[in-house]
Amino acid sequence: MRYLLQLLISLSIVNFISPSTVEAQVIRQDQAQSLKQIPLRIGNASLIAEVADTYHSRQIGLMHRHFMPDNHGMLFVFANPQPLCFWMRNTHIPLSIAYLDEHAKVIDIFDMQPLDENSICSTKPAQFALEVNQGWFKRHQIKQGDAIQRIEWSDIPKAQ
Repeated sequence: MRYLLQLLISLSIVNFISPSTVEAQVIRQDQAQSLKQIPLRIGNASLIAEVADTYHSRQIGLMHRHFMPDNHGMLFVFANPQPLCFWMRNTHIPLSIAYLDEHAKVIDIFDMQPLDENSICSTKPAQFALEVNQGWFKRHQIKQGDAIQRIEWSDIPKAQ
């Protein structure tokens, strides 16, 4: 009986100290919802993009999410054009990524698989990356050389 009591107390302490996966996911979802959202237009398609413009928001990105609505994405903003590499650590949604130059013109488009920790890198320096549900660019016939037509640059915060 004494050992059972010790076991129950130990399990209670572990559960009290470490939040459950669900609680951690809720916290991350709340953080994600606090990101600024802006409308973007590329080709004949429109979408709403969350803006990841700080080191922390770029590091978290779309991690720990299991769903993203159609015509939504995340725009990663960097201070200057540079070689960019992304991976899918803790990212459960299949994504497509477009690397964009300083004029928001598409340099590359790649598909990325959930939880794949191999880096997918831009072939040229990029200042932005746009992640959307996998296949979104293809469905909307977005290709290399296309540019985001409507960016209110004042709507996009400077990268921090």
